[in-house]
Formats: sequence, structure tokens, C-alpha cells
Amino acid sequence: MLKERFLQTIKEYKMIKPKDIVLAGVSGGADSVSLLHLLNEAKEELDFTLYVAHLNHLLRPDAEIDQRFVEGLSKNLGLTCISDSVNVAAYAETEKMNIENAARKLRYEFYRNTAQKIGANKIALGHNADDNVETFLMHLLRGAGLKGLTGIPPVRKNIVRPLIKIWRRDIDKYIATLKLVPRIDHTNYESKYLRNRVRLKLIPQLKIYNLNIKDILLQTILLLTEDSLYLEREVKQALQEIITRQSDYELELNLEKLRALDPPVQGHFIRAAIERVKGNLSELAFSHIHDILKNLYSNESWELNLPEKIFVIGTRSKLTITKEKPPLPQKISFRYKLPIPGKVLIEEIGMEIMAEIESKKSFQETEPSADTVYVDFDEAGKELLVRSRRDGDRFYPLGMKGAKKLQDFFVDNKINKEDRDRIPIVEAEGRIIWVAGLRIDERVKVTRKTSKVIKLHANHRNP
Repeated sequence: MLKERFLQTIKEYKMIKPKDIVLAGVSGGADSVSLLHLLNEAKEELDFTLYVAHLNHLLRPDAEIDQRFVEGLSKNLGLTCISDSVNVAAYAETEKMNIENAARKLRYEFYRNTAQKIGANKIALGHNADDNVETFLMHLLRGAGLKGLTGIPPVRKNIVRPLIKIWRRDIDKYIATLKLVPRIDHTNYESKYLRNRVRLKLIPQLKIYNLNIKDILLQTILLLTEDSLYLEREVKQALQEIITRQSDYELELNLEKLRALDPPVQGHFIRAAIERVKGNLSELAFSHIHDILKNLYSNESWELNLPEKIFVIGTRSKLTITKEKPPLPQKISFRYKLPIPGKVLIEEIGMEIMAEIESKKSFQETEPSADTVYVDFDEAGKELLVRSRRDGDRFYPLGMKGAKKLQDFFVDNKINKEDRDRIPIVEAEGRIIWVAGLRIDERVKVTRKTSKVIKLHANHRNP
């Protein structure tokens, strides 16, 4: 009996507890109308309070009739109905989303906001076993991992789906016993929507190979769901160890710790992090996760745009998932004359460059370092310029015979893009003699012929 399966599903997944306040999302179709009646029959037995919510999407000429139908049905059952309307088509166009996803997003937002207003701690929706199989096939066609192939979860946070194991044909029989005529959404038969094509064309084709294909797929979904829920719990606990910063709109992960995980596990962590920022995994395909994993070991900074305005930014040390569009990096530009002897403070990057004249003997007694170098006074010239990098810069790195593009030198030395403008270039008579902190030019190195030495030192200061 349908009611027994309904109650069994609630019990199995601990969907509703005594004293809960449940908000039922009702569209007016057979599924949600059945859900409403079943919940209303069970509210005393399970000891919960029931409210009704309906959102008019303004997508069909008879949408207002649907709204009045749900309001009237709720009144007849003695239930409070909270209804509202929203222009889904306009929202979809503004946000560059397809109609299905826009409607879903706005509908769930309405349910969450309504639940919060009335103090409901559970939101009950009418997804059934057929919906679950269709969702599984849709995800399979688009490309999905374990998470996507679990279909529609029976419970997700405060959302519960008591009809998730009940087939549509049984729901139709139940509706007939109530002698009700639910509203019919004619868009459910339009082939422009993927779900409709799966329901009306793909599943009938699969039945040619196995008449019980839906039962087989549903059993597969339930098994995958058990595995996924276990893995999800483990990942959520472990995720806290690699989160370095988080807010309502952004999450930052320690890239070194993420890289230490096995690739399949990395994918699960990334999905969990995206879901935490985005609120769901809708429109997220395997290809998106694959692109992130492909860039995970890059020495360059990179950025990917995910569906629904989610951005993933990678640097050498961290992975950031955010709802905010990253600002375009501002180019740092500076140009200072450096007297010999003398010093100059580069305010733009908080660094001081000093130049001193020393004897060759002093140079021989001192070990050079990354921030302190020695160059031949006669080869370097008497006037020095400290500037930021320019397109087309070349120099002869110490130890090399030929010239090298500064850009290629940075890449070879794994210097992040955002750091390159902050590296001072010391120039003498139009040629680079020192890429500060990295390498001097081969042509100005101290040799046996050197009589006078210039000591160059970079001192980091707070900007």
C-alpha cells in the first residue's frame, strides 16, 4: 500500500521527527498533491505541524490557476498556504541560465526563505522514483562522478522527499482514489527540455532491452547513494584540515595538503568545497572537476569559471573557490635612479635597493646571497636605474652564454605571475645587470680583470 511505503521511507531515512514543523512544496501536480494529502493524513500520527508553499513561476498562461488550485486545496484541508510569484524567464535571461535551472534555483530559495519565516525545520518535496531515475540518466548523459550518479537524495540538509521510492504510476492510482483532478503542466511534454526527452524517449528505448530497467536503475541509485553518503561524511570531516580560510561566499584550501591526496580523493574534496560555496552541485560536470585537477600542479596562477558564477583560482600555495569575480590584477610600475653609492626606496613594493663601491679584496672575503650580489664597476657603468619589468626584456643570466627573455626566465624559476611586477630590475646603460633576488647578468660578473666592485643589496621592508 502506498501510504505504508510512504511512512516506511520517512522512518528509514528519519525524515520527520515529533514536533517538527514541515513546509510542503506543492505545485499542484499529481506528485505534490499526493505528498500533501499523505502528509496531512500522517501529521497526527507522526506529531508534526504542516504548512504549504507554492511558487508561481509565471511561465504558463494558466500558472495563476495552478496557484489558486493549491491555495484552495490547502484551505479545504485546513492548512495555511504561503504563495508568491516570480518572473523566472526574466531572471534566467539576466543571469544567463536555462529556464529549468533558473526555476529550480528560485523555487528552492522561496522554500528556504518561507521555511525561515514560519520557523519550519523541514521542507518536504514530491520527487518520486521516476524523477530519481530520470535525474540519474540526465547526469549520466552530461557526465558525472559518484555524487551525480546518486540521483536525488532522500534527505539533503532540511529537505526531505518521502515519495522518493514510489513510482509515478502508483501515485496516479492514489490520486484517483482521492477523486482529485491535479493540475497538468503541459511543459512536461515539451521535447526542448532534457528531462522530458529522457522520460518520453530514452527510457522507453531502454525498456526494449529490459522491461525492468527502471527498477534496476533505482536499485543502483540507492546503492550508490549509500556509498556516496559514507564518503561524503568522511570528506566533510577531512576537509576542515585543508581549509585555511572560509566565509559565506569564499573558501580557501591549502594546496600543498590537497596535492598530497590521491587524485580520486582530490576530486571528492574539490566537489565538497564547491558545494559548500555554491550551495549545490547543479550544472557541475566531470569536465569541470577534471579541468581543476589538471591545473592543480601548475606553477602559474590560473583561473576557471564554473557554472552559475563560481570562480576557482589557483596559485602556487592555495586554491580559492569564490562567488566573487576576481579583480583584474593591477600592474605595478616604478622607475627610480640609483646613485652609486646610494640607496632608493621602492614604495610600490616595499623594498630598498642599496649600491656601494667596494674593493675586489672585500668581495673575495664575502659570500654573495640572493639579496646581495657583486658586479664589475667598469662593466656596469656609473649610472643605475631600478625599474619594474617591461615587455621584451632580455638579459644574459649568469652561467649562460646567450640571452634569455625575462618572461622565460621567470617561468623557468617558477615565479608566479602576480609576483613578477614586484621584482626590481636593475639596469645600467640600457641593459639589465640584476634581476633582484634572482640572478645577475653574465656580462657584469666579477672576474680576474675586475678592479672595482659594486655591491648591490635588496632589503625588504613593509610597504
